Amino acid sequence: MHKSSVLFTLLISSSFCLETVKYAAVIYRHGDRTPVDPYPTDPYRNESLWPVKFGELTKTGIQQHYALGQWFRKRYSHLLSTWYDSSEIYVRSTDIDRTLMSAQANLAGLYPPKGTSIWNKALLWQPIPVHTVPEAEDELLSMNRPCPAYNTEHEKYIHSKTYRERLRKYQPLMDYLTAYTGFKVKNYADINRIYNVLFIENLYKFKLPNWTHSIFPNKLAEPAGLSFTELTATPLMARYKVGPLLKEVLANMFSTMTEKSTKSTKVSIYSCHDLNIGSLLNALGVFDGKCPVYTATILMELIFDDTAKGYFVKISYRNTTKIIEPNVLSIPFCGTRCPLDRFAKLYENIVTVNWERECNKQFPPILGISFFVGLGIFGMIYMVHKICFNKVYRRQGSPI
Repeated sequence: MHKSSVLFTLLISSSFCLETVKYAAVIYRHGDRTPVDPYPTDPYRNESLWPVKFGELTKTGIQQHYALGQWFRKRYSHLLSTWYDSSEIYVRSTDIDRTLMSAQANLAGLYPPKGTSIWNKALLWQPIPVHTVPEAEDELLSMNRPCPAYNTEHEKYIHSKTYRERLRKYQPLMDYLTAYTGFKVKNYADINRIYNVLFIENLYKFKLPNWTHSIFPNKLAEPAGLSFTELTATPLMARYKVGPLLKEVLANMFSTMTEKSTKSTKVSIYSCHDLNIGSLLNALGVFDGKCPVYTATILMELIFDDTAKGYFVKISYRNTTKIIEPNVLSIPFCGTRCPLDRFAKLYENIVTVNWERECNKQFPPILGISFFVGLGIFGMIYMVHKICFNKVYRRQGSPI
């Protein structure tokens, strides 16, 4: 076909497929960091060997997120004003230094000050709010907020035949790791801990111990990846772990679609961890089993198709530190473009969660307090009754 004909065909095709992103939820992992928890026999567990303290964001991590923020500026320039507008964007982070710093670096790339927003000509940066909640109170992003109902379901799962049989496949590997690392390796999370440390040390050009050569990275990669499926392995576990986040994202999408507010949030950004990325992808049924790397990013976008006159959900995923176009994922039973109503129906089991009520339904704190208060009152009544009975008994003498 002639080049001009091809160009004409492309122009015609594009004119019949006009898509516009109306809202975007961005969920990303923090940037490059030092190891969080080196294993006991790790030859590099001396913190002075590293550029920053254990678990902290490095200069490389800052640069990675600054570049990612610049990419967001290009992608969502039609949604976000050049000048920061609090009604357009909402940024939330877990209450951890490396995620908070990643969010700040990302926003520095997303909102370079211009014109009247420049407050210091020698510093082309401006403060943008990053919201957070203490981990113990954060059900949206923290994977650590207590949920008794979740714990019950998780215990049931890890003692199931399916889980135990799949884990048994890696028993020789776990025994090998236990012998060389100095701590008992008993599950996928433990394997991932070792894999993560070795990955970072290899990245920083440290010479890995001889015992690692036969297992890193190949033999560790698969079970390390499986660790990200454990927290959302059943529908109920997925409901508790990612339900609040997915519920918030969907609420923003429906708000955008119905245009209830002309000042509705255009972009929501969530700065979190690999566990958040893997758990969300697994709950959606699109996880590929590979560990999310630094700055791994999920884009959940609400698309308006001008031809179909409808709203669709598109999910993209970029699992690399390179600034490249993300891969569009195929949503199970819906495809790469899923009508918003159908998407909500497909994940109804997750997004209808009432986290506060359901997580504590087994033994809510108020009931626990009531139980012990009631028990105390009963004890006092019993003691008073017994004292009175003894007085009467002594006055009247023993019964015949």
